[in-house]
Amino acid sequence: KKSYRLAIARAAGRPVSFIHLHGSRELLARRIAGRKGHFMPPALLDSQLATLENPDTDERALTLDIAEGPEEIVANAVAWLKQKDASHG
Repeated sequence: KKSYRLAIARAAGRPVSFIHLHGSRELLARRIAGRKGHFMPPALLDSQLATLENPDTDERALTLDIAEGPEEIVANAVAWLKQKDASHG
């Protein structure tokens, strides 16, 4: 939720960047169903998605598609964070 991100940024006392991992409901459901012994049961997915607030354009956030491979997601996140760090001193 945006209110949580704002609370984190206030508590940090400095700019905070967020990486928002986005994926289709179907992909999320498949991945959750494939987990063994995970704390989040698949039945909670719809309620979690209903309360999700995607980052607004005024937030320091990068949205990445989880359909990409982990290596690509990490590379994109690191490149974005380095660019953010370089532009803010």
